[in-house]
Amino acid sequence: ALAKRTDLPAHDAAVLRAVKKLPYGGRLTLDKTQAVQALVRHPQVAWADAPLQRIDVSEGLPQLEVLTRGDHLQFKVLDPIRPDDATADDDEIDDDDDDAWTRSRRSADTGKPPVLLLRDGPEQARLVRVTPAQLRVAELVTQGWQVPVAARAELDAALRVLGTHFQLASDAEAGHEVVASSQLRAELTPQGDGLALRLVAAPFGDFGPRQAPGLGRERVTTVHQGITLSTRRDLAAERAHLRSLVDTVDWLDDGAHAWSLDDPEQALAVVEALAGLAETIVSEWPKGKPMRVRTVAAPQLTLQVKSQGDWLQVDGSLALDGGEVLRLKQLLELVQQGKRRYVALGDGDFLALGDTLRQQLADLRAISTPKGDQQRVAALAAMAWSAQAGAPALDGDTAWQQRCDAWATAQAQTYTVPAGLAAELRDYQASGWLWLMRLAASGFGAVLADDMGLGKTLQTLALLLARSAGGPALVVAPTSVCGNWLAEAARFAPGLQVEMYGDTAWVPEPDDDGDAAPADDNAPQDSARQAARRKQVQALGPGQVLVCSYGLLQLDGDILAGRSWHTAVLDEAQAIKNPGTRRARAAQSLAADFKLALTGTPVENRLGELWSIMAFANPGLLGSAEQFNSRFAGPIERDGDAQASRRLRRLVAPFLLRRTKAEVLADLPPRTEIVHEVVPGTKERALLEALRQQAEESVAQAMAGGAGGGAPGQAQMHILAALTKLRRAACDPRLVAPELGLVGAKVQEFERLALELVAGRHKALVFSQFTDFLALLRDRLDAAGLRYQYLDGSTPAAQRTQRVAAFQAGEGDFFLISLKAGGFGLNLTMADYVIIADPWWNPAAEDQASGRAHRIGQQRPVTVYRLVTQGSIEDRIVALHHQKRALADGVLAGADGDATGAVMDAAQMLALLRD
Repeated sequence: ALAKRTDLPAHDAAVLRAVKKLPYGGRLTLDKTQAVQALVRHPQVAWADAPLQRIDVSEGLPQLEVLTRGDHLQFKVLDPIRPDDATADDDEIDDDDDDAWTRSRRSADTGKPPVLLLRDGPEQARLVRVTPAQLRVAELVTQGWQVPVAARAELDAALRVLGTHFQLASDAEAGHEVVASSQLRAELTPQGDGLALRLVAAPFGDFGPRQAPGLGRERVTTVHQGITLSTRRDLAAERAHLRSLVDTVDWLDDGAHAWSLDDPEQALAVVEALAGLAETIVSEWPKGKPMRVRTVAAPQLTLQVKSQGDWLQVDGSLALDGGEVLRLKQLLELVQQGKRRYVALGDGDFLALGDTLRQQLADLRAISTPKGDQQRVAALAAMAWSAQAGAPALDGDTAWQQRCDAWATAQAQTYTVPAGLAAELRDYQASGWLWLMRLAASGFGAVLADDMGLGKTLQTLALLLARSAGGPALVVAPTSVCGNWLAEAARFAPGLQVEMYGDTAWVPEPDDDGDAAPADDNAPQDSARQAARRKQVQALGPGQVLVCSYGLLQLDGDILAGRSWHTAVLDEAQAIKNPGTRRARAAQSLAADFKLALTGTPVENRLGELWSIMAFANPGLLGSAEQFNSRFAGPIERDGDAQASRRLRRLVAPFLLRRTKAEVLADLPPRTEIVHEVVPGTKERALLEALRQQAEESVAQAMAGGAGGGAPGQAQMHILAALTKLRRAACDPRLVAPELGLVGAKVQEFERLALELVAGRHKALVFSQFTDFLALLRDRLDAAGLRYQYLDGSTPAAQRTQRVAAFQAGEGDFFLISLKAGGFGLNLTMADYVIIADPWWNPAAEDQASGRAHRIGQQRPVTVYRLVTQGSIEDRIVALHHQKRALADGVLAGADGDATGAVMDAAQMLALLRD
């Protein structure tokens, strides 16, 4: 049936023709001699002991070695062309037990020349047709045939004859002396999706023996067109050429000269490297279609933009060395398909994208969306892209050129700190203020993300003073910080007219999601109070600053968005980290010539928080929320994509400034952090374990659909509630099981630590997320007769200011503060110790808490104690801190650490419950 098929490839049909019918009985047999010859250049040949490794079968001569031994030349046949030289192990090609010589003898019996199939390496085989002349030479060699070294004429004649029957290798000076070529030959063979590469020395060039580079005999001889040629190899040069390839492609094994490159990226990298080494290494494709890799760099890409309001239409082309031109749309599609350095053009042709060009194309894809034959990019994102060092030039229309000129002019502008500023800016503060002024002049918003305690308020007051003549300014801050803005402005910028928005009475802050209504949310929109507020806003002019709480911004968003501000500032801008809340939407609706977000923690838990803040400062820079999640947040948080992290960092870098205390405050005293483990008693430990097991069982039911928690979101909330209960139990058993009357080890250890601090004349800030736990700590201080100040979210603003001033004046050795009340707006440099009574999910919040004491004005070293109940959920929370810090640092601080796992899903939260 196979013999009648006409659709077989030519190489398979040639093998099939070796199947013959015997004259008697019609039994089929295989003409092995013919079959073996049909394997030459066949693409699907393998040795029986390595059936998955394809080999290249080529036809050649047997090898004869001529060596100088004293005053005689000795001959040696290297290949087993005589029966007693052959070995079956060297010549197997299938599971038949015949060896190569046996097959040759059978071939000889039929009158055909005997053949050998010899293994030259794991991927090379050589077919040798054994001739009577070769057999005669082999017989002479076994009889000890020698030629005197002095008999040059006899030697030349012998070599000329032998050269027609053998591949010669000799260390004797014979025939014509020629200069050896030190060029190496790279034999490249397609192999699946990759390549097989063998690097050989070819001292005679296109003919003669090929040997391992830098190894073997220095003197070699060959016969070409009847002429005996001899040369002396430059082994050092051969080794240097081999080293040049290994150095260029550093993952190649430098102890080899043949490699199997199964990975397409690696194969293309080698082809590209060889193209750059063409003067010393010649690429050869003895089998299969050659592959060509052309390296293209960023200067070959040209881009044109056309303005359409706040958007740009981007088009461009990439000029190739052969005169071809790739349009931008085609190039981006190819890059998207490959997602690697090498882009397939088809027909064995590839582009090798230079690192800068590949980065530029990936960045462009991340900030643009296809529209017809072009790309659509927000003008702001295009400006951020073009502002990067080494960014491609964007040739555009007049509107685009005006934007670029305004940016360049603003970046070169110098400003003088306003005389009305009653403070001397530190060097880093002056550079931060200048950065803000230049961004304001260029028409872009800014995020000042300096560490807590580095003077963001002072830099902003200097900005407001410098811009005061241009129109009124709005400062939005947490209720508890609004009074601080009035006090700081009166102290450092007395020339500004600063006033509170509306009623200065305390307005309760919404919950963390920003959606809880302030106390007067149900008041009629046309009430007299709102009418007065509207009038207050409309009456503001140059030199005036309005300070407003987030609660009132949420309530009166339409009033505050009803006019244009010269400058709008969000203090503690992490307050709008949830973009879907009413608070965030109200902030993003504000209209201002310059928008500034102040925050020490632009990324606390997820990258979406950065998007929300940047959507206020520079709308459109990071695309829509959906685009940001697919292009940045998802790849970084889910996959730990370092490339996406670097791309995001480059995109926000022109508009986000972050300095840490360690970078800019050489005179700041050191800060020491101590995880202080508290060992619970036997009963407390048993309670914690019982609660953990109970929580694990409850959560398992919830995730399985029980307890009303079947939906994924409900299950996650159920887990979070269970974790919170375990956290409270780790603080003190009375918070979850008061009926037991069990006093926890942590409050006892706190009292011991407090007495020790007072004895050493230290003062401490004490932070907790749970106000009822703070109440237990107060009881211990009262019982010990120790003085303290206290602050939580229910403390009125006036009393808050008084208590802060009292502590700074020395009234009290401890300041107990709830997380919500003390996360911002406090300067408490009187304390040199900070006690984190219970570790929080977010390490950035803990850093802010310790920043209340470790800031400008602090003269003493600061020690941070983190109280952790041993064996509790708190141990696992502390372990999570590294991951969350890595997420922020990867975007803000230039680290490329793995951010995977920084945001917990339900399964990860459940893992915290397990022992």
